[in-house]
Amino acid sequence: MGDRWHSGAVHDNPFRPGFGISPPLLAGRDALLDEWREVLGLGAWSPFRAALVTGMRGVGKTVLLNAVEDEARARGWTVVHGTLHDGLVDALEHDRLPALLQERDPEAVTRELTGLTLPQLGGGTTQVVQRYPREPRLESMLARLVELAEGDGAGVLVSLDEVARDSLDELRRIAVAVQHLMREDRRIAFVAAGVPAAVAAALEADGLTFVRRAQQVRLDTLTLAEARAAIAEPVRARGRTIDDDALELAARASEGYPYLVQSIGARAWEHRPERTAIDVAAVRRAVAIAHEAMGESVIVPALRGLSARDRDYLAAMAEDDVPAATADVARRMGATTGLAGRHRARLLDAGVVVVPERGAVDFAIPRMREHLRAHPHDAQLGLPTAARRTFQGGEDVR
Repeated sequence: MGDRWHSGAVHDNPFRPGFGISPPLLAGRDALLDEWREVLGLGAWSPFRAALVTGMRGVGKTVLLNAVEDEARARGWTVVHGTLHDGLVDALEHDRLPALLQERDPEAVTRELTGLTLPQLGGGTTQVVQRYPREPRLESMLARLVELAEGDGAGVLVSLDEVARDSLDELRRIAVAVQHLMREDRRIAFVAAGVPAAVAAALEADGLTFVRRAQQVRLDTLTLAEARAAIAEPVRARGRTIDDDALELAARASEGYPYLVQSIGARAWEHRPERTAIDVAAVRRAVAIAHEAMGESVIVPALRGLSARDRDYLAAMAEDDVPAATADVARRMGATTGLAGRHRARLLDAGVVVVPERGAVDFAIPRMREHLRAHPHDAQLGLPTAARRTFQGGEDVR
């Protein structure tokens, strides 16, 4: 099914189905934001002063970071944001921190007298001297940035997204600098986000004791009531309505998954945008499109980071309509219970599966069971797809 939206009134659509794009209503996250508001309040420290946010793909980690950063800026704090990757520290040292300091420090640019001329020719000559040349001094530049922020009665928030196993050295360098300032009781806060497997690797890595002491925040899916509010309130705020039956269908079809909430809402909004009311027909169409889009947007990217045997585990789970018995999964894989258990543990760390009860396992990501049934080749990435298989066998189709 196609994924084209009606071109009219696109700019009025209150829903934001893209990853990391902040929706108009951050449903279900108010209590968490209150914790960071306390951190950002003058003289108010809490465990959230250093925090790690984790959760499965599409649950709203980046959106929450955006909201925390917005709160910090609204209170006059300086925000140092980065997406963790190899080379981030170098970018901070040579570009971002010098630029922030040049912008905020009134003494960053001075003039020095370099020579004298005759009075009738104008007196003296000067040259501009920059206080922050682009030299690698992460710790000292961050300390100066905090000093300047404190002078304004604020602080510095260091916000890092997409913690990953291959960027732990970058995380370690930044964490050491932040930890040093925290030990001096300087006004600095730290928040980082990543999928469960990456955060687990950070917690186990050498030299990251500071990260292990951080407050852990695990984002869950929304409740049914929160999903209803996340759909209904933006619609009504823009002057349209949504039928009760349509709202219930949309909320339940989202399964509380923030990405699906936004995706269903966006597509329902774009169906017959000239109408004031969003009805059940619009939502049914939106749900079908959003559920199909989940495959390429969420499920396939989640599968790519897994081993072949991890995907075998998921394929074995997908045979059941309900949470699968771990013993059945092991039997279908042809693996011992212990070996299958190790695959389950990795999938738990990756945020792909959950354990609803002892001896059972279920999918954490909505629609994964249905996707694997409809597209079984996705459980073994690299195998011929259904389309490619039509070219095999040597049939003469002339």
